Amino acid sequence: MKHKFLLRVLGVFSTLALLIAALPLAPVSAAASIILSPNSGPAGSLVNFSIATDLTSGTAWILFNGVQLTSATVNGGNASGSFTVPTTVTRGTYTVSTLGLETNASAIFTVTPSITLASATGYVGDNIAVTGSGFTPSTTVNFYLSGSTTPFATTSSSSTGTISTTITIPAAKKGTLSITANDGGTPGTAPVNFIINPKITLSSSSPGVGDSITITGTGFYDGAVQIAIDSGAAVNAGVSVGSNGSFTATYEIPALTRGSHTLKVNDAWNNNAQVTFDIAQKITLTPNTGNVGTSVTVRGSGFNTTGTITLTYFGQSVTVTLSNGTFTTTFVIPGVQAGAYTISATDGSVTSTATLTVTTNITMSPTNNASTPGNVGQEITINGSGLKANDTVLVTFDSAQVTITPSPIVDSNGDFSLKFNVPATTAGPHTITVISGTTSKTFTFFVEGTAPATPAPLTPEMGLKAKQPVVFDWDDVTDPSGVTYVLEIAADQNFTNMLYQIKDLTESGYTMTDAQKLESVSSDSPYWWRVKAVDGAGNASAYTGAGSFTVGFSLDLPTWATYVLIGIGGLLLLALGFWLGRRNADY
Repeated sequence: MKHKFLLRVLGVFSTLALLIAALPLAPVSAAASIILSPNSGPAGSLVNFSIATDLTSGTAWILFNGVQLTSATVNGGNASGSFTVPTTVTRGTYTVSTLGLETNASAIFTVTPSITLASATGYVGDNIAVTGSGFTPSTTVNFYLSGSTTPFATTSSSSTGTISTTITIPAAKKGTLSITANDGGTPGTAPVNFIINPKITLSSSSPGVGDSITITGTGFYDGAVQIAIDSGAAVNAGVSVGSNGSFTATYEIPALTRGSHTLKVNDAWNNNAQVTFDIAQKITLTPNTGNVGTSVTVRGSGFNTTGTITLTYFGQSVTVTLSNGTFTTTFVIPGVQAGAYTISATDGSVTSTATLTVTTNITMSPTNNASTPGNVGQEITINGSGLKANDTVLVTFDSAQVTITPSPIVDSNGDFSLKFNVPATTAGPHTITVISGTTSKTFTFFVEGTAPATPAPLTPEMGLKAKQPVVFDWDDVTDPSGVTYVLEIAADQNFTNMLYQIKDLTESGYTMTDAQKLESVSSDSPYWWRVKAVDGAGNASAYTGAGSFTVGFSLDLPTWATYVLIGIGGLLLLALGFWLGRRNADY
């Protein structure tokens, strides 16, 4: 039984072996590979691939990060094709793999950011639209010029790593700019090129002849700047192109006729740009503000090449001859009220206007200063123009109103004129204010501070007896501001015992009144007198030296009594004569 069991087991294994040997052998799978060209690039870029496999036929599917993009047919163990990197992917590494082969292959593709400019050429200062993809989502993206580590523009990426913004082309010399962008990762974008061309701008598109305009240039290369108008000769602008390809020059428009003209700028390398401007009719006033009597120069340009223009101002019209479309003339502002007035010029075809502002003006004559002062009583003349007609004019001297007759009034032309004399005041500066309507003007007038000469005393003479009433006399003193005198009479030489001080004497002498009768004194205790001069500004001379005099006895009688005494005296003399005659006869 045991042997039978063994025989049976052997039979089963033998049968199985024969069956296994009879089965066909399956082929061994061959290895596959995929090659990418390029193996890095931006989202949206085209990538070529080639597949090598031992299979002679079949279909290979291409997956990008697990997402099927395209397929390729295997022929003789090879397949090839291309695919576009999805535009939604951001910076990083991604797996490109095959599907459909018995043994699939894979490779690594690196997505880098990229930018595209809407324009590849233009000027400094242009605003250029920029789009980009493949950046780190929601991060700052900086723009750089090749070789620079300082960004010239900045934006932010979207949540999908794209950008859409506008950048301003920075100052640079003529040539090609390489622009890159980076979100802080490595690498940045490949450079894109932007070609800079030269450009000029003018501060005015319609200047007048003689105007100074500013020319601004960008995108030039190097060297001195040359400027030419129309087909004229180039002139040196006096400036050179800067290191960033820019310059600024001031240029005076030459004599040109009305119409369109071309201004051209060249650098030392003959890089050039031009701009068109128009010469329009124009008049300028120098000055454009003034008062009555001011001379105004009018210059015009941009009119007819020949012929005349009619210039109109303040209701007057004059004809001026044109020369190459320009003219120059002058006029004087007439008597008018202050305000803005239109000055116009026309050649019959075109007209140009300018505004002249007439201002108020108040003057005083004479004027002076501390070195050359005036005096009390001096006549002052004040003239005004540009004021409101029929307004009254008020003058104050140190805030006190000056009375002027008749009261000054502004006439219909806005003018007035008045005179007054400087009132009595002290030496030094004083304020004269003139007010008319809402206009006022203040002047400073200096009054002299020189004292007048000391008077020379005449009578009573030194040490003599004076008759009652005592008469005092001294030499005249003169002064431009007028003179008064102060007479002092005292009982002592030091004038401590003052008997009389008589002020404001206008004459160079004084006779004492009955009320001022002096008592008789001897030569041992005489009276003393002195006098000084005071001018209109209060400047006083020194007193004269003290002079002494005495006064004898005097009998004051009424007039009738005097005549009675004279009559009695006459009778007595007659009686005495008669008596003497009789006596002589007796002898």
